[in-house]
Parts: sequence; structure tokens; C-alpha cells
Amino acid sequence: MRHLLLFCTLFIAIPALAAPTVPLPSTQQGAVLERVVLLARHGIRSPTKPPRTLLAQTGHAWAQWPVAPGELTEHGKQALAQMVELVRQHYTQAGLLQSGSCPTPASIAVWADAKDHRTRESGGIWADRLAPACGLRVSGLADGQEDPIFAGSPAPLSTQEQSAITQEFDQRARTLPSSMDASMAALQAALAPTACTTDTPHCLRASKTILVWKKGKPHLEGGIATGGTAAENLLLEYTQGMPAQAEPFDGHDPATLIWQVFPLHAEENWLIRRLPTLAIHKGTPMATAVQNALAGKPVNGVPAVTEQTKLFVLAGHDTNLDALATLYGLDWSFADQPDPTAPNTTLAFELWRTAHGPCIVIRLFHQGLEALRTLAPPAPALNIQVIAAGSSLQTLRPVQ
Repeated sequence: MRHLLLFCTLFIAIPALAAPTVPLPSTQQGAVLERVVLLARHGIRSPTKPPRTLLAQTGHAWAQWPVAPGELTEHGKQALAQMVELVRQHYTQAGLLQSGSCPTPASIAVWADAKDHRTRESGGIWADRLAPACGLRVSGLADGQEDPIFAGSPAPLSTQEQSAITQEFDQRARTLPSSMDASMAALQAALAPTACTTDTPHCLRASKTILVWKKGKPHLEGGIATGGTAAENLLLEYTQGMPAQAEPFDGHDPATLIWQVFPLHAEENWLIRRLPTLAIHKGTPMATAVQNALAGKPVNGVPAVTEQTKLFVLAGHDTNLDALATLYGLDWSFADQPDPTAPNTTLAFELWRTAHGPCIVIRLFHQGLEALRTLAPPAPALNIQVIAAGSSLQTLRPVQ
């Protein structure tokens, strides 16, 4: 299907301001949903570093978790099961899945990043809940093996790419929004309120945000990097359902604090994950997988995907969501969730066949901050939204 060709090494979508040039399929009589590719972040996990390391980084004692660092929690598994149920019901109503019967062989494929246990577990939940009692299994590389679809090209960044990444970072670092000061001050007051006068190493504003290169890969260091990670850990603690008196919430309203400080995490992502050159390097293998799966073509490295595959699930990370968002010029936010790539957030690429030709629709499934914490079931009206559409991946336009 020539309309779906995408050369990610040469192309980054620029979101247009105009409305889509084609009407959404839901408004067209006879439109048929042919294929869907889902990119889903894993469920709620513990911080990737133990509390003693977080203490050394921030000067604050963090809560103990019921699982090892970076692992999916039981609470997180329940929340993810609710997300998969929402997705299953939606695509059953859309006619892609059959109600009350098991899918035909090869019509659904679930592929998880083998590098991390949390993604393998999340992929298993997707397989189990998309087709209950049907024996659907998650696939992936050997446990612990790095998968280029999720990790990006195994080729090292060239000198030219490294130079471009540095230039892109420098340009963004010169235009940091003034709102970062308020977010950093709020986080400082919660973690180590006297650090900037008595404990300088833990003073966030005293540590300049810089780009450093380690083994040929770019890393963000400094106050925004430390603050952004801390903000995400706050959100993870809250969505895990930890009590308000648990560190570091003692004396602070958790939800209010998270909304105040989360711009630091968003800025952290903007300064590193969403750099165009880095996103191309990391996101091209996954974008190619999306392109081929939508076109009914084989996906390199994923034998489970065939021309019969109607629904292809990629169980990955927030970094993958950021990479594809950058490649396709996508942007979004939620009224009930400060993190646009929060646990379980799922990006859907839909191929519709209409009387006017193919139409690509980009849909988002998410769960709100309080819903994740309380395990309140997500609602279609609140937790599903269309963010872009077009006649091809190259012609996506934002949808209000």
C-alpha cells in the first residue's frame, strides 16, 4: 500500500494547524476498520532505583515498595487489566474483534520488549485479557535480550548524529520555560526544603542541566533530570495507592504536589527523548514495524505478525511513546492525568478502509491519576480520544 510508505530516516512529521483533510471514518457510511497497531506502556512499576539511591540523589527518604526496583506491582497488574478490557470492548464494538468467540489464529499478535520483566509481564496481561480463555500468548525475544524494535537501531550514533543531537539540545536548553522555577521550588520544598542553604549537592537549582555523552549515548544530567525523575517517582507512588503520610507525601497534598512538579518530567523528556535526531535513531525500527503491520506485510523480527494479523500489540515503554510522538508530530495532554505517557497509556494506529480510500486514525487510551490510584474502571467517554487523522501516516493532522 503505497499510501503507508514512511521513510523515518528522512522524515519527521510536522503537525499542521488545519483540521484533517478527510472526514473521520466514524462519520462515513460503510467505513471498515481493517487493522490496528497498539503501542502500550507497561503498568505501574516501582522506581528503577532503590530508596537508598534515591536518598543519595535527592536528600530525601523515599517509601519502600513491595517489589524490587523497576518491577510491575500487583496493583499495577490490576490497573493494566482494566485498560486492556477498555481496549477490548472498544475494538469489539468497532467490529475488529468478535464478541463471545476466540480470535482466529494469527489475527492477534502481542510482542513485548524482552529486556525488562515488567514489559514481558505487561504483554502477558494484554494477551490474556484481549482474548480471555483463548490461549493467546505474548511473544518476544529471549528474556533479557535487547530488541531493536524497542531499543532502537543497534548501530552507534554517527559523529554527524551526535553533533545534531548536541545542537538540538543546546537550542532547547536556551529556551527553558520560566514555569520550571515554580515546579522546581515546589519539589525542593517537598524533598529537601533546606538543601539550597545547608546541603548544596541536593539543591536542584544549583545543578545546571547539561547533556553528557557516555559510551556514545546522550544522557541528561542536572536539576531538571533529577527533578523530572523524582516527579515521576512521586506519581508512581501515588498511583500505586501508597498512603498520603508515606514519604515523601508527609505534610503535602499528594495530587496537588504531583500536578505542580510534573512539568519537570515533561521538560526532561523534551530535552532528551523528543530530540528529533535521537527520536529517529530510536524510533525508526518501531515506526517501520507499525508501517508494515498496517500494510499487512511481515514485520522484521516478529514472526507472529502475518497478513492475517488484524491487531498487533507492542508492549513497551514511555520512551517508545515519546519517540513515535516525535516522529509523527503528535502531541497530547489529559485533563485528569499530568503525565501524557503515564502507566498503561496506549497509542493506537488504525487503518480504516473508506469509500474515499484508506484513512489512518491515531487514537489514545489512558487512565486518570485518581483512577490509577483507586482502580476505578476507565470510561470510554473520558479515556479514549482521537488525536490525529489523515489519508496516510505522512499526512496526519491534529484532531480537536
